[in-house]
Amino acid sequence: MVLERAGEPMRAREIHAAAEQLACEPLRWTSVKAALAAGASDKAPRFRRVCHGIYQTAEDAEVSRERS
Repeated sequence: MVLERAGEPMRAREIHAAAEQLACEPLRWTSVKAALAAGASDKAPRFRRVCHGIYQTAEDAEVSRERS
């Protein structure tokens, strides 16, 4: 949800901070990091790892590729 709202790639730490604000409670860094990694490596990925520590939604990645 954080990446969808941003509409652009974000650093993992920024995603973590925004997710905590959205949840109104602290979230474990390792949990957020694991969710990003799992979401990027799934058979139907929800995220794309743009480069080290930077992610975007898989949908936004498709749009970026189509524009190139």
